[in-house]
Formats: sequence, structure tokens, C-alpha cells
Amino acid sequence: MIEFDPITPNTFKVVIQTDDMTEEEHDKLLYQRDKTPAEFVKRLISILPENMEFKTYDHLNMIVTVSINE
Repeated sequence: MIEFDPITPNTFKVVIQTDDMTEEEHDKLLYQRDKTPAEFVKRLISILPENMEFKTYDHLNMIVTVSINE
């Protein structure tokens, strides 16, 4: 499961929680993150709350920047 840990109101650390994942699911997610980052970003965008719009993703630090629509 992917979660967003707030750093600032518009910046979030991407956290991969493995508690409710099988080893196979975890391995697939890490493969996607490392080998197909564009697909990983699509996954991140799909789980953002509706009031947030994706802006940037820092792959090395796993930081997502969004804008908030009010």
C-alpha cells in the first residue's frame, strides 16, 4: 500500500507500507518504482485525493509535490 506522509501542505513523502502486502505484491511494486517510474507516477496520481493536482515527483527522494484545489 502506498501512503503519503505530509512534509508541507503541498509536499508529501511517498511511503510504501508492506504490512498488508504479500512478498510478491511488494516485489512488483518495487520493480515498478525502480524500472518503470512513469507507471509508478501514474499509480501515485491515481491515489491522490480529488482536491489535489499532481505537479512533480522526485524519484530519488520519493517526494510528490501537488497543488491543492479548493
